[in-house]
Amino acid sequence: MTIALDRNDRLWATNGRHLFRYDRDAERCVPASLTAPNRDASEKMLGFRTSQDGRLWVGADSYLALVSAAAPSATARPGYLSQGSGSTAIFDRAGNLWALRCPTGVCLAAYAGVDQASYIDVAAATTSRLDQPGQLSSLAPRVIFEDREGDIWLGSATGIERFRRNTLRPLGLPAIKGDFHVAPDADGSVWVVAPQEMRGWRYDPASRRLTALPGKYRGATLAPDGAVVLLREDGITVRRAGVETVIDLPGPLPMAAWARGDGHRVWLGGVNVPVQLWDGHAWRPLADLPGAEFVFSTAGQPGQMWRGLADGRLVLFEGGRLRGEYGQAALGNIGQATCVSTAPELVVGGEAGVAVLHEGRFRRLRVERDDVLRRVTGFFVAADGTRWLNGGIGLLRVEASDWRRAVDSGAPLRYALLDARDGYSGTAAGVASLRLVGEHLWVTTTDGIVELDPSRRERNPLAPQPLLLAVTGDELAYPLTRPPLIRAGTTRLRFDFTAPALSRPERIVFSYRLDGVDRAWQTGSERSATYTGLAPGDYRFRVRAMNEDGVWSEGERTLDLHVAPTVVQTAWFKLACVLAGLLLLWLGYRLRLRFLTRTLTERMSARMEERERIARDLHDTVLQTFQGFVMKVTTILPASESALADSLRRSLRDAKAAIEEGRDKVAALRDGAHHEPSLCDYLRTTGEQDAGPGQHFTLRCVGRARPLHPIVEQELCAIGREALRNAFRHADAKLHEAVVEYGAGALVLTMRDDGRGIDAGARDKQGHWGLRGIEERARRIHADACLRTAPGAGTSWRIEIKAALAYADVRRGLRWRWPWRR
Repeated sequence: MTIALDRNDRLWATNGRHLFRYDRDAERCVPASLTAPNRDASEKMLGFRTSQDGRLWVGADSYLALVSAAAPSATARPGYLSQGSGSTAIFDRAGNLWALRCPTGVCLAAYAGVDQASYIDVAAATTSRLDQPGQLSSLAPRVIFEDREGDIWLGSATGIERFRRNTLRPLGLPAIKGDFHVAPDADGSVWVVAPQEMRGWRYDPASRRLTALPGKYRGATLAPDGAVVLLREDGITVRRAGVETVIDLPGPLPMAAWARGDGHRVWLGGVNVPVQLWDGHAWRPLADLPGAEFVFSTAGQPGQMWRGLADGRLVLFEGGRLRGEYGQAALGNIGQATCVSTAPELVVGGEAGVAVLHEGRFRRLRVERDDVLRRVTGFFVAADGTRWLNGGIGLLRVEASDWRRAVDSGAPLRYALLDARDGYSGTAAGVASLRLVGEHLWVTTTDGIVELDPSRRERNPLAPQPLLLAVTGDELAYPLTRPPLIRAGTTRLRFDFTAPALSRPERIVFSYRLDGVDRAWQTGSERSATYTGLAPGDYRFRVRAMNEDGVWSEGERTLDLHVAPTVVQTAWFKLACVLAGLLLLWLGYRLRLRFLTRTLTERMSARMEERERIARDLHDTVLQTFQGFVMKVTTILPASESALADSLRRSLRDAKAAIEEGRDKVAALRDGAHHEPSLCDYLRTTGEQDAGPGQHFTLRCVGRARPLHPIVEQELCAIGREALRNAFRHADAKLHEAVVEYGAGALVLTMRDDGRGIDAGARDKQGHWGLRGIEERARRIHADACLRTAPGAGTSWRIEIKAALAYADVRRGLRWRWPWRR
């Protein structure tokens, strides 16, 4: 028993002999009559079929009879859903009937499901069949079905085969050597010539009949005014509006002879012969560019002829005279010209690309694939503005908006490619390879001529559905059922994806991105994406797909994942590295400070030893000599009172005072000048003594005063004295200030005034050493000296020395103190 539900929701059944309909009111099956003329009563009804218009059919291998018609309001279901898995006959979405076992192979009854007849005799309705060895892998297919994209599939014991509708359909032309020349005539017929075989035909597109022409033909071209120029072995025939004009040849035909019409005259040429022009009365030679080697010729606007030279130049003739010339630099280096089109704009195709005249200059079109626009020999503009280009890899369709975008802005040209998967075979022929014949576009290739209707677009509206197949990291596969945790240390992560499509699977385009890595979508036909060197963290992989007609998937396939960090990538490790770096910097700072302290201490010790040596020398020489002198004078001093005696006594008192002062100085040298004034006292005394009338001096001591290293204190006193004296003498200032800051980390001496500042070249004046002396003294004690001054803005000296170098009470060696603490 076989049952089926029609588009009116009625249930039908057959037991092979009889047909039944389920009566819902009576709740039982009732017999139904079937009118099937010429039907063999012994042939069983094997199953039901539904045509695209909703009608239900029942039948066997040799026939189909109508059971019920669909209601006008019935919603058509997709045809591929109504076919049983064991079907031996189906109606496709275009209304064609495909049948198996007829008696062998497969039969096609074109538009049988569209015909309003109630009975289909499969043998009588068949329009084509595949029943010969070599046409199918098996002549006994078992099942046939249509997929959701309209392809027809056959299943047999030897495998499966697919039939799909090709956009391009071949013409039934004889097999020849070389290329076909095509010239449509005004009456609708087409002149077809095979120059290498010197054969010609006249083709009737209505009946698709090809009629051979008598005589030998060498070429057929179309002039801008619609005239057909036929080159024969014995003359030239020009057909214009059904009227033929025969032109005698000026001499024997040369090798590779060609004839063109520019709308006003006929051009005739060949290899190694001068070009001749027929102006309607006589032949005359072409005067311009004598001896030039031409490799290409095509008519432009009426009266124009474009010619390409072997050196890559393109020249324009108007009225039989040279009017323009373009070199390769002007053409964008597209190579030798292969095609020229003048309407609606000038387009030149070459061996290496295509250039368009835009705003007075040629712009070479850009494409993502370099080979797409090579050797374009045909260019056609449809009524809707669509451009068609026939080139080295196939036929290109470019929408009007995409063409304008590429020409106006220089953006890459977007296109749709029709190649072998669409019925295109070979490559573009080396002649004018695109001609409009009636409503069809003829495409001439090296394998013949194919045609298509440029106004008809068979668009696949079904959006592909992307699928994520696998995620692999360093050859380790991760499950897709939950967000995977990628193992730490993974160096290479690969995502595999696809989008099931049966019609044009090779033309599915994918866009993917990994959030956190990619800033934009990555687009291509590859079905995998690989990432290396991913940092630890959270990521989201997203993928979408587009079919061959630009329909994108409705949604995206996404996958969240987490890349685990290695030990060295963890936050704790990075924090430890930062702390270790800071510790090393601190240790380096302390070691450097210790080195400077030791250097300064050694220098101070050396100076103290030198002071002691000088003190010993003074005591043992000068002071002893003076003491001896005093004793001698005392012994000879007269006892009587006289002016000489009084003078000697006064001299002795002065000498004894000098000896005492010398002893004090020697003592000061030996004990490190502890009895000399401190830095603050010295600066106060110096400032008060040296300040002139109208000059106000102030001193501030910040912090608890601490004892300084003797040499440091001496150098700072000398620096302060030099700075103050310079300011008093040259600054022309009213206010002078000295600040001594006893900080925990450093000792800072600041000297500033509100005077006129120091000139930029003062440091380099010959004989002036004040500024250099201050800087040199600061360097000797490892202090930082900073001078800030500007004309009219006063002067400020800042001398800073680390505490370990400045203070005498600092404990030597490494101590755990922060470097920035004062």
